[in-house]
Amino acid sequence: MINEYKKDGYVIIDNFLLEEDYVELLSIFKNSNYEEINQIREKRYKMWETLNDKHFPSADEDYLAHFWGSNEVSNHIKIKDMFRNKIKPLIKTVTDDVGKFRHQATRYKNNGRDFIRCHYDDYTGIAGYILYFIENDWKYDWGGLLHLTKNKKVKTILPKSNRLVLINHSLGMNHWVTPTNIWSKEYRHTLTGFCIDKDSSIPDTWLSRDDYAVE
Repeated sequence: MINEYKKDGYVIIDNFLLEEDYVELLSIFKNSNYEEINQIREKRYKMWETLNDKHFPSADEDYLAHFWGSNEVSNHIKIKDMFRNKIKPLIKTVTDDVGKFRHQATRYKNNGRDFIRCHYDDYTGIAGYILYFIENDWKYDWGGLLHLTKNKKVKTILPKSNRLVLINHSLGMNHWVTPTNIWSKEYRHTLTGFCIDKDSSIPDTWLSRDDYAVE
């Protein structure tokens, strides 16, 4: 797993949680309250300008993202316990330079308008993760696909029930999430997080939203 993480930039672990634990946490995601998150970042692509990749958004475009966040889920005691006992120890096996963690609970509604544009996350952490909370078998054309690029090749990760994805942000892979389409039979729920190295201070952005939980 360590070699895959360092070479490919990501690792997929299916059936990550015990079924009974997963079902309980899925219920928390489905039945909690969420607030709309609408991000518009001017000049962000100027900061990320990638001259050697003509397919990366140009410097005159705005970074956009739209989804729903839940302080209620991010700070739920059972979510935090799962993170501390399952995800955090796993990340420590792929990198020994572990500092503080931040995670957030997100909902992408099946409205065709919830998405994240292409971006980098190396500025917000050295490692990241996504744990999908989905009830049904996700179909190829439901949207909500995670795309990552490495060496200008695009890799696609399909949302899947109880699937954990570890991402090596130190490799500087840009990535994006496609809109969840209106014909999807359910919302796309995820627990998403980042880890900074042990010598770094907590970024100001980590303290900017109520739906973030920092440990």
